[in-house]
Amino acid sequence: MEIYGLENYFLLGFVFFATLFSYNLIRLVPFEQDIVNIISNRYIFINDFKIYPWAIVFFSGLISIYFVFPIYKSIFFPLIFSSVLSMAYGFPLMRFKSSWIRMREVPGLKIFFIALVWTIVTEGFPNLLAHKEWVILPFLERFLFVLAITIPFDIRDLKLDGEEIHTIPQFLGIKRAKSLGIICIVISELILAYRTFFEGEINLFGCLAIYLCYEVAIVLIYFSREEMSEWYTSLGVEGVSILMGLLFLISQLIH
Repeated sequence: MEIYGLENYFLLGFVFFATLFSYNLIRLVPFEQDIVNIISNRYIFINDFKIYPWAIVFFSGLISIYFVFPIYKSIFFPLIFSSVLSMAYGFPLMRFKSSWIRMREVPGLKIFFIALVWTIVTEGFPNLLAHKEWVILPFLERFLFVLAITIPFDIRDLKLDGEEIHTIPQFLGIKRAKSLGIICIVISELILAYRTFFEGEINLFGCLAIYLCYEVAIVLIYFSREEMSEWYTSLGVEGVSILMGLLFLISQLIH
């Protein structure tokens, strides 16, 4: 498969295994037992059987190094920047008010850090490897999409996040936070339509695949609530990105 006119097998492999590496590594940060019990049995399993996620971390880390080695010179600075942000999100690497905190604990900024990193990885890296001119619209579309699908997680974590974190649901309330997420998706849809019908950057099949996933995201955001099954967020909301990738791949194969 070609993305941006470039065979990105190394990039795809790196992003997949680097995500697996960082996601599991962050989950291995020690949890207080009462927080573990509140969140889910999954965290209890991680706490009791750390050998399995550590094995995933070890092997996915090695494999991601293999995939990034041929391409790291082209994406070096964004790679370092996004890697530092990812680690700072889960580990106390920042000093704030005389204490060391994780980036996710910086008041009001957690959701924006997540959206920024994913935008750099999924739009910035391919652009650099394809030597394409950086255009704001694709980056804005991706940033707003990731921002929107992160809101359900903040709604779920309302009871866990301290008031000092100032998440969007804490600041706006659940109803307005969901409205903001839906507005972000609608703006992404408008950008997608412009890129498809006015700039010809995406073919119609690809546009329909992405649009369908945007609509699924709107439904999931709308029905988000504080008391949600973990399957709703971990499989449903997080699965939208996977669904988008699969549908887009299929759309290009049949095009």
